[in-house]
Amino acid sequence: MVPEKASPRLIGILLTVFLDLLGFGMFIPDLQIRGEQLAAKALGISAEKASTDQSIGFYVGLLLAGYSLAQLLGAPILGQLSDRKGRRPVLLITSALSVLAYVLYAHADNYWISFGSRVLTGLAAANLGVAFAYVADITLPKDRARGIGMVGAALGVGFILGPVFGGQLVKFSGDRPEALGYVGAFLALVNFGYIFFFLPESLVPGAEIRKSNFWTDLKISFASPGLPLLLGIFFVFNLAFAMLQTTFFRLLADPRSIFHFSAVDAKERGSWVLGVVGLTGALVQGVLLPKLQAKASEVSLLRIGLILLIPSLALVPYARWWDALLVVVVFQGLGSGLAQPSLNSLVSRTAPKELQGGVFGVTQALGALARFVGPIVATPLFQLAPAWPYLLGGALVLPLVFATFVYLRIPKADQPEPTG
Repeated sequence: MVPEKASPRLIGILLTVFLDLLGFGMFIPDLQIRGEQLAAKALGISAEKASTDQSIGFYVGLLLAGYSLAQLLGAPILGQLSDRKGRRPVLLITSALSVLAYVLYAHADNYWISFGSRVLTGLAAANLGVAFAYVADITLPKDRARGIGMVGAALGVGFILGPVFGGQLVKFSGDRPEALGYVGAFLALVNFGYIFFFLPESLVPGAEIRKSNFWTDLKISFASPGLPLLLGIFFVFNLAFAMLQTTFFRLLADPRSIFHFSAVDAKERGSWVLGVVGLTGALVQGVLLPKLQAKASEVSLLRIGLILLIPSLALVPYARWWDALLVVVVFQGLGSGLAQPSLNSLVSRTAPKELQGGVFGVTQALGALARFVGPIVATPLFQLAPAWPYLLGGALVLPLVFATFVYLRIPKADQPEPTG
């Protein structure tokens, strides 16, 4: 590993991750409402009855969960494959899978083609751990945290811009899936070309690497003092957000809600709401959080963030467009911007030395599991009453706050020095 050559390669992997998440995020505004329409078509249910029929809830939940299940199952396999064959071949394969998945989406005129597209997309997105491994390969230990943080920032920017871009595409294409599918495929093809021509392999032949062993990492994690609690908080935190993210666009278009938008308006306006949440969270992490960390412990910041999330999750169905909803989503972005990085940092610091390389894989698996369970739980609840997934999401965060006060301790390095 040659440090002076790491910077161009780091820029390359950042671009790869950004294009991945931009392409993925584009489909978020469209998927829920189109999934409901395709499920109703497959089951022969009229549009008027689709919002309350429980079988529709199951099918939409399965469609949304298929992505995360494929990502969950694929990540350990891709990690092991990248250890044996190299990072670059895996990144090329997954980029090619994205091209195929997005072309399928463009022509998904029935439920099962759409489902297949989402499974392929989830399998392609399982390359995130490989991207982080690439960063670990090309950076010195002292620079690794900074490199991983930059990848996280690229993920965040792609996720913020993707839904907004997708919402605008839906609006200007007349709510047709072809525009989304082919623009997404073009981005994935650009990504493939960039990796093929400009991104070199990061593994040095004969170099000693930490081989992925997800099940060993998982076993060590849940046997490590303090770590199971943090991982439990991580899972429930992501589950609460998954319940919101997988029903929000349907909420805006549902005739039982207070919004009553058309399908196209729901997709376009909802994408801006997600953009506000993401932008607020990014500003909190980039501007506010560094100043607060100098004055408060990560445990305290985690508590504050979780407390802010309880009302900002539960009130979404009751916050009228646009002023009241804006206040709610800004507090949501503020809460997640404080809680998520503080929780990630506590997980990393609590993990034992032998798990430092693998704890990211464990948290990513738990996040994917939460995003799999979320729509399976939320969409049937949504069929009963649109507000229920949001009320349950807020309720799930409440015991997390209790746990941080009763069971979570401030790490010794964060405790103030005793004064004489």
